Amino acid sequence: MIITADKYKDTSVYDLLSAAAKGHIGIDQRLLRAIVDRGEAAVDDIVRFGLENRFEDRINLDEDLVAMIQYIGSPKALPFLVEYLRHEPEDPPEDLVHAFLRIGEPAIGALLDLYKELGPEAGSDIAFILASFRQHDPRILKMLAARAAVDPGDAAFLMGVHGDPAARPLLEKLSNRALVDEALAQQLGTEAEEAMAAMESGSATPDVPEAVSLWDLYPEYIEPVFDVMTVEERIEFLRSDSAEMRADAATSFIDREIPDEVGEILVELAEKDPNVGVRAVASTALGAFSEDEKVFRLLTSKLADKSKPAPERCGALLGVASVAKQHPELRTYFDEFYANPGTCARAIEAMWRSMDTSFYEVYKRHISDADIDIRRQAIKGVGFAEVSSEAPKLVEMFRDEEFRLDALFSYALCVPLKRLHRGDMPQLLKKIEEIAGGLSEVEGEAVTTALDTRLILHGQEPVFLNYGEDDEEEEN
Repeated sequence: MIITADKYKDTSVYDLLSAAAKGHIGIDQRLLRAIVDRGEAAVDDIVRFGLENRFEDRINLDEDLVAMIQYIGSPKALPFLVEYLRHEPEDPPEDLVHAFLRIGEPAIGALLDLYKELGPEAGSDIAFILASFRQHDPRILKMLAARAAVDPGDAAFLMGVHGDPAARPLLEKLSNRALVDEALAQQLGTEAEEAMAAMESGSATPDVPEAVSLWDLYPEYIEPVFDVMTVEERIEFLRSDSAEMRADAATSFIDREIPDEVGEILVELAEKDPNVGVRAVASTALGAFSEDEKVFRLLTSKLADKSKPAPERCGALLGVASVAKQHPELRTYFDEFYANPGTCARAIEAMWRSMDTSFYEVYKRHISDADIDIRRQAIKGVGFAEVSSEAPKLVEMFRDEEFRLDALFSYALCVPLKRLHRGDMPQLLKKIEEIAGGLSEVEGEAVTTALDTRLILHGQEPVFLNYGEDDEEEEN
């Protein structure tokens, strides 16, 4: 059953999380508010869900559960947090540490028990979490004192982190011993002195740390994860009573191979859906069938009907863009929409989707446009039209987070090359990474996709798309 946002508050937290794990709900602010606004009442379901063996889930929600728990700050969540830490005790995520600190004193005993269970070596990061508590609990000091026999340097550092003045005699003793014990001196370094220098006097009860704002981390709205769904599930979304869900589902088929049964539904939505947004994106998705005479007639009839809403006509133009070079009569619609400020961005998008390089002057004209959408489409156009003269401007955009990803993609498509050869692509990737000051995982995927796309557009086989498969074949 599809759970729409208007039903979140009336749906159990467990069912919401189960739907999100299937990809049926996007994890956005609407979902999070529907959960965390219930406060401690939500925690039982979060813990129940988190402790289950959920190997069949399509989306791993562990980090999202921790984020919600640290926001709520309830001791009732300790069973899940401790189990999470037990399975991944090394380098715990910042939200997990913060969740324990938000819970405060009730978490200390559970963490000490886990530290004893795992031992000083495997539990080193758990010792750090305990030292991060500002509550000067004698049990923490006892653990740190015992740790000094195993790793004196780390123990002294953690005493400084913990800041309990009661640790000073222990630190002084370590320092004095180091004067006559060379091995201890090497292990201890300057940690004891630095810890004592950092210690605060007194032991006032600390305030509970503020929750990390979920609203700064998650988007206001994000669509379901259609890529992990079966075709049957996606069809269910296309048939949803919610226009938002129908539009999201139709959008997920844009630039994708579309089964015939889905194509029939998209035609129906493009023709008859009562919502203009759904008709628009369904029309765009029908670009996969634009060579089909029936679909082409449907889309061009929308273009010709000036009484239809602009978004619907724009969707139709995007739908026929891929065959526009074979139909010169469509050029008038590109010009019409480009001349209208309200549809200019969609016109430029249709231009680069048409792969007609005659539009390159339009891309150059708007690559620095004040309108973000228009500028983004022009950046893409520069790449697909391989307007290499604009490559230096794309490099400048690497420093602009708003356009960096688009600029990286287009730069890979149009950077001037002496030759385009498959064997040169890995070296070109390294060059782009160096120019960009490093690439995140998402950025790396964008660049490799662009390089493969460039090869394909020039009739060559991709390099990165089948990279892992090529390696496996060589091994076999």
